Amino acid sequence: MLDGLTWMVAALALMAGTLVFVASFSLLLRRHEVATRLSLLFMPDREHGTLVEMTLAFLERLGRRIEGARVNRELRALVLRAGFFQPSAVYIFVALRYCIAIAVGLGVLVARAGMAGPSAVDFLLGLFFGYLFYRYVVIALGVYADRRAATIRRELPPVLDIMLMALDAGVSIDQCMRYVASVVPGTAPVTGEVLRRHIADIDAGMPYDAALDRLGQRLGLDEGQDLAATIKQALFQGGELGTTLRRFSADLSDKRMATAREQVGRKAPQLTLVMIVFFMPVLLIVLAGPAVVTLTGALKTAGEQMTKRGTAP
Repeated sequence: MLDGLTWMVAALALMAGTLVFVASFSLLLRRHEVATRLSLLFMPDREHGTLVEMTLAFLERLGRRIEGARVNRELRALVLRAGFFQPSAVYIFVALRYCIAIAVGLGVLVARAGMAGPSAVDFLLGLFFGYLFYRYVVIALGVYADRRAATIRRELPPVLDIMLMALDAGVSIDQCMRYVASVVPGTAPVTGEVLRRHIADIDAGMPYDAALDRLGQRLGLDEGQDLAATIKQALFQGGELGTTLRRFSADLSDKRMATAREQVGRKAPQLTLVMIVFFMPVLLIVLAGPAVVTLTGALKTAGEQMTKRGTAP
């Protein structure tokens, strides 16, 4: 039989545990609210409270556990070049990379496993295809980043022309950037999105030099970094930005023309290869076909004559 002191201690322990649980639960609620506000502030386009948002959060936690505190700089730069600017994007990509590799490996293993179970060859094939897709995901991201860079390279000349018109009208650099970010989404959607994020950084209180450095990183190509450096130099060291941008636009147009000439020059060998593969066999058949038929007929006739001579009495 328990005495009164034991019941009092048990009641106090239960009350203390209840208070700790309530305090911890309220702390978790406040932490979740702060995380939601920050997510809405820095990632306004992301869907919240949905299955996609919970999946992305799970992948981010998994990627952080896999990658740890240090992230490969080349992988982070590649993710940034591909247009994924959120800090969690690199961790989500790491988690997806491992999940795809494991899923492919298990799929190959299950597809090849018979009634007797998987063999050593099945395990080796699963590992091979899993590692192949593990590498292929990075290659696919690099191809996507290159396509995005090519798109921005095509969009920069009209964007620079609009900037030059705004600067010639007498507006400041900041007003020019805001005006360009508001009018180019229709003609240059990728570059316009980068400019809108740059304006958001400025409105959030980020220094102009840091915002311009981030602008060059988000553009993801050498011409974009040169553009950001040119604007930064004109903003902090003085000088006429219109003349520099006009020269930069001309150089960019010359590079585009040189790239177009290079692509046209590569078409001629490709067309020659196509002609060799598809036209030469047909041409050889047309030219050599009658001769082959005549030779075959002559050999057949000669064979028949030799057969008749051999069977004659």
